[in-house]
Amino acid sequence: MVRVQDDLFAAINEDWLKTAKIRPDMPSASAFTDLYLSIEDDMRADTEAFAKGEKTSPAYLKNFIDFYKLANDWQTRNAQAAQPVVQSLKRITALTSFGDFSKALTDLDLSGYSTSFNVGVTPDFKQADRYIFWVDEPATILPDSTYYAADNPQKEPLLATWSKMTTQLLMTAGYSADEADKIVQDAKQFDALLPDLVLSREEQMAYYKNYHPKAIHDFAAYLTTIDLQTYVNTLVGKPVDKVILSSERFWDSAKDVYTDANWSIFKSWLIAKNVAEFSSLASYDLFKQSGTFSRALTGAAQAAEPAREAYALAHQQFGFLLGEYFRLKHFSPEAKHNVETMINKMISVYRDRLTHNDWLGSDTIKKAISKLDHIAIKIGYPDQVPLRFLKRKVDLQTSLLENFEVLSKQEAQFSLDRWNTKVDTTEWGMTADTVNAYYDPQTNSINFPAGILQAPFYDFDRGASANYGGIGAVIAHEVSHAFDTNGARFDEKGSLNNWWTDEDLKKFTDKAQAIVRSWSGLDLDGAAVNPKLTLTENIADLGGLSAALQAGHTDVNFSSKSFFTTWATIWRMKASAEYIKLLTSIDEHAPNKLRANEPVKNFQEFFDAFHIEKGDGMYRAPADRVSLW
Repeated sequence: MVRVQDDLFAAINEDWLKTAKIRPDMPSASAFTDLYLSIEDDMRADTEAFAKGEKTSPAYLKNFIDFYKLANDWQTRNAQAAQPVVQSLKRITALTSFGDFSKALTDLDLSGYSTSFNVGVTPDFKQADRYIFWVDEPATILPDSTYYAADNPQKEPLLATWSKMTTQLLMTAGYSADEADKIVQDAKQFDALLPDLVLSREEQMAYYKNYHPKAIHDFAAYLTTIDLQTYVNTLVGKPVDKVILSSERFWDSAKDVYTDANWSIFKSWLIAKNVAEFSSLASYDLFKQSGTFSRALTGAAQAAEPAREAYALAHQQFGFLLGEYFRLKHFSPEAKHNVETMINKMISVYRDRLTHNDWLGSDTIKKAISKLDHIAIKIGYPDQVPLRFLKRKVDLQTSLLENFEVLSKQEAQFSLDRWNTKVDTTEWGMTADTVNAYYDPQTNSINFPAGILQAPFYDFDRGASANYGGIGAVIAHEVSHAFDTNGARFDEKGSLNNWWTDEDLKKFTDKAQAIVRSWSGLDLDGAAVNPKLTLTENIADLGGLSAALQAGHTDVNFSSKSFFTTWATIWRMKASAEYIKLLTSIDEHAPNKLRANEPVKNFQEFFDAFHIEKGDGMYRAPADRVSLW
């Protein structure tokens, strides 16, 4: 029997860890995935009943149900085999030069093709109430640039798996073995140009640094092989004056990537990238084949069963419609009111903590409280289902892939049409059935979908201490993101703006570095944690736990044991070795076991509750404990 004093995560979750099973098509089992899968099972059962006419579906679900019918018509999808893939690839295979590509680029982008140009319309960092045109970097085959390091043992096996998968898909699409092999080798040659130029995941996470405005003519001057100004203006449908680059490093070298000499390997890269994406929308055999590389990355044993995949595709397109159905079925007004009360209490606690802060100057405190008071609170679901999802049509007489391209174009056009207009701050980034929560620095809002407002995170009928250790800590976690190393750079209106005094910013940075040091040298099953990559989430976990603990003490029956027990419960997780390696490489969150165990070591209440003493595995000396908020 594991003692809490030695390992909180293992002790609290001991029985669960012994019995929990990882579903074959999943890389892990956890409190999050268990809740997500229970929601999916419930919603999918109703979806199937609606599709078969066994239950009458609400009118607003029509597009969701129609797309599900199309995606779940495996008889047709299997009969069509690779035909839709071959048809879609013709738009790429017909291209003979960068000149051709430049002319076709806009339509390819709008139709959902991978073109290497990751662009879009998003709120402006500097003027958060206006939409700006954003230009990102191409995505590499492997999930992060660090995978390409010469000493990374995963590089060659993963590239070999990707190569085998892509070769098989190309042969199914009509290429000979030699042709398929040539395309794959060329695609890898082009891909090899990218890792030293694109941002690593660690660099991406310091996103307040990744803002580089360029006049449109300066952006266009990066390339002569592709008419970037016409591309951007055609996408938006009007002249665009400037764009924002996430990275100058890549674009400073782009002229050496998109060269006429590289056309043939770039074309192969286009074919290889898109054959996998299109194949996932074709027959079930092709769907399974196209997921081989992903399963190698995550350690999932098998592909999702057909009906689950169909549901996932329908949710991908029309999840906001299903979210409306979910919240009406499962999220009561009483629960929403109760969560709102908890959120307001957590905001109040944070205000108190800022007011009585002992290391910030008064001017910075005033501005921090102003930011806190301007945080918008979104609970459960959007006030209105986005109308665009109700107005669209699913054509049951055409293929799934054709519908996907049409719907992709409609969604892309919707986004592009917002360029240079006022930001819609009522918009949600997650559907109501999502088991997650988030802070959005540019709308300065905290968002809690109804999906996560259930056990083990929240239960209307259980004690307050458990709820504070669960959803209370999650709420305070999201508030803390407003004051992490990224969020703290944005002001109360959501704009990138330094509201700190130089002295206070240095103190803040020093405290953040102390958190980095406290997480240094940690690993899970041999997979090392990158404390710089996980810094913002570690700050939010620490701040969230601290604020939730203070809020919990306002309850007359508060139990520290119940609080910390629930905290450990929500982070229970069992995962494949491959998935742990992937997460420690690219995920800004630390592994769940460490999220359960590390932050609590900074609180005397934890040591008192479980009688933890020097020499115990969970003990941390007072001099080594860290705090921020």
